[in-house]
Amino acid sequence: MDGARRRPLVVREGPACGALVSSPGTETAFFRRMPSSSRSGPRAGSHSAADPDTSAAASARAVHRPPSRTAARAILRERFGHDDFRRGQWEPIRAVLGGDDALVVMPTGSGKSIVYQLPALLLPGLTVVVSPLISLMKDQQDKLIAHGVDALAIHSHLTDAQARTVGEQVTEGAGEILYLTPERFKDREFFERLLGRKVALFVVDEAHCVSQWGHDFRPDYIVLGSIAQRLGRPPIMALTATATAAVRSDIERQLGMRTPKTTITGFARPNLRLEVRRTVNDGIKDSALEEIFTRAEESGGAGVVYVATVKEGERLYERFKEQFRVGLYHGKLAAAERTATQERFMSGGLTAMIATNAFGLGIDKHDLRFVVHYHFPGSLESYYQEAGRAGRDGKAARCTILYRVEDARVQQYFLGGKYPDVHEAVKLALTLEQHPLGERVSIDDLAERAEVPRRKARIVLTLLKRHGLVREYRGGEWERLRDRLTAVDLSADLTDYEERRRLDRVKLETMVAYCQSTKCRTRTILEYFDEEVEDDWSCGNCDACDGIVVGRRRVTPAGVALAGAMGNSIA
Repeated sequence: MDGARRRPLVVREGPACGALVSSPGTETAFFRRMPSSSRSGPRAGSHSAADPDTSAAASARAVHRPPSRTAARAILRERFGHDDFRRGQWEPIRAVLGGDDALVVMPTGSGKSIVYQLPALLLPGLTVVVSPLISLMKDQQDKLIAHGVDALAIHSHLTDAQARTVGEQVTEGAGEILYLTPERFKDREFFERLLGRKVALFVVDEAHCVSQWGHDFRPDYIVLGSIAQRLGRPPIMALTATATAAVRSDIERQLGMRTPKTTITGFARPNLRLEVRRTVNDGIKDSALEEIFTRAEESGGAGVVYVATVKEGERLYERFKEQFRVGLYHGKLAAAERTATQERFMSGGLTAMIATNAFGLGIDKHDLRFVVHYHFPGSLESYYQEAGRAGRDGKAARCTILYRVEDARVQQYFLGGKYPDVHEAVKLALTLEQHPLGERVSIDDLAERAEVPRRKARIVLTLLKRHGLVREYRGGEWERLRDRLTAVDLSADLTDYEERRRLDRVKLETMVAYCQSTKCRTRTILEYFDEEVEDDWSCGNCDACDGIVVGRRRVTPAGVALAGAMGNSIA
């Protein structure tokens, strides 16, 4: 992290987590357990694109034992132009080359992509990379092709004709790396094509989305463990920038990982200045934002302003659009409008993007000089994930929370609508039973008729899918496969959500405490992610540390100079 303190690299083997279970007699334990659908085993058939025989990758493939670090470094130099591995890259690479699973926690900008891209050139088969980040996968595909890597990608931004072409390429054995979103596995025709390939490595990017205890849980990720089994259970690699010990354990459990080699390089980002500005009303917040925009335009910097609601984003956009080069991004805008605004931002045409948290994942813009949270998010994980999008180029950047204690009510409102309870699960199941077996019905219709919010309906349907009771189709349609949906035992799953509600409340309280604290911001975050910190250490590059007396241990002089430069640029 810096000269004063550098956390040792953590590389360890951990036992797979046991499944969470509910207590006997719990209120939700009225479902009777039914057997889940069976999963097929490994498939026959293997095709992969080969490198020229003269390449280092081809030589390594011909060797049955895992290649040495020296051989892997030669390929790193030949194909990617890097002389050596960064800290923490080789350990997970060595694990998957040896047939083991790997869990990788590295901060943004530390080179996680190489950790799976290099093994893809060495393993005899196709590497499947699952990611929610369409923009980022497109960027990675372009870069890999430029390096001579046969990379394919299939996602919702492709036309039907383009998607069919990629499917045909998969069938014909093309591709060393295949990027796809988790929703693509709903395409039965494409999945059958994929079953005809030997999958050598199964990669889950943004793996915190797998965890029901993570800050960005996505129901589509729940099935990835069974998908890996269907694909022959190759080594699984899970990567994320932020994960507590509980989230890491849940990732292992959800993906069915086998004593993965865990690599944690540390969470500190010394080039980021973290600060909290206390405010009492929106007028003071708006003035602070105007100041940030003014200085950013003077210095040529750009950044993101995160808001909690669409309504507030639209208000700020109308407030500042005539004065500054700002854009607006949220999930309710038309796709074409979102794309156009994003492209303008990425090309340098905007000083700031005012956005909900729908913006950010997959935004590979390395030169963001500031991230502002107009409303504080619901957890430190969410905050650090979003704030960490600043300064990916390693240069100084500023991350500011405009704190107002009343904003907690916004997050409390969101918490109330996240997870289904047993009553909502029953209502959804009974509504679906009103449709004949084999008839497709849209999730929007089901949610409306059951009077269950769409997000909660999505989670319940995904749980039923786990038990083989329903089938999902692309486009948000679902089909019932059996009668008596309420006979299945979802008690453990629903009890998990009760526990998650409690933990989410604790996380929100921790976020509020962070904003109110006078303790070093970086230290607070490191301790939250279970990173050991020396008793007298502080970062020297946050608003809390500005008040620490001279003589307390700081970052290196270079780090202090970095903070000073940051203050002169946009502070």
